[in-house]
Amino acid sequence: MRFVSRDELRSGAGLPLDTVGGPEGLWVVEEHLDVAESVSVQVEVSASGTRALFSGAMRTAQGSFTGYASPLPPSCAHVAGELEEWGTALGRHLADHGYAGPFGLDALVDTDGVAYASESNIRRTATTTPHAMVTRLTEGSADAQPAWSVSKGWTRTPMDFDDVLARLRASRLAFDPDRGEGVVLYADAPPDGRSWRYVVIAGSAGDVEEQESALTEILEFEGG
Repeated sequence: MRFVSRDELRSGAGLPLDTVGGPEGLWVVEEHLDVAESVSVQVEVSASGTRALFSGAMRTAQGSFTGYASPLPPSCAHVAGELEEWGTALGRHLADHGYAGPFGLDALVDTDGVAYASESNIRRTATTTPHAMVTRLTEGSADAQPAWSVSKGWTRTPMDFDDVLARLRASRLAFDPDRGEGVVLYADAPPDGRSWRYVVIAGSAGDVEEQESALTEILEFEGG
């Protein structure tokens, strides 16, 4: 990999690049972006057509995936329609070539609010599993499309499952089927007793954020 400055590109001078992939090697040149959000839309292609299932923003730390929130937060909600348009267009292309099934389209939103498609994953992606769980748990509730987030938090000291669940219930944060909202510990107790995977389900993105803040306080997550 070689990073090229805009000045080098504007100078018009030839750039000697090492051959990659043999004598016919190919270089791909991409402009550096000041990225504000990493987003995605999940789409399904079936016999009845192509439809967008949900979209959201990926949570990352130093470039690594740490969680996901759906729907898109206010900072990038304006790209939702564009993501769905791109996703359905790709879905129609895949259908024309005989594909049927799920796929995801990822994009980056820069600091000017412009979206750039980055990649597609023609398979069931990681975010579809918690989405399926949220759909199942909230089936029949008043909110047909609840907001949700999936993430991981680290407690300052090891805890067992019963202790964590007791704290959630005492603070009324544990998922309530009647209300169709709350916190779900979806991966059992972690081996280290500290790295807890969870989903927060609520009626709106603001309610999710509020419950997640309360969860951080109740379980005394690091960085909270």
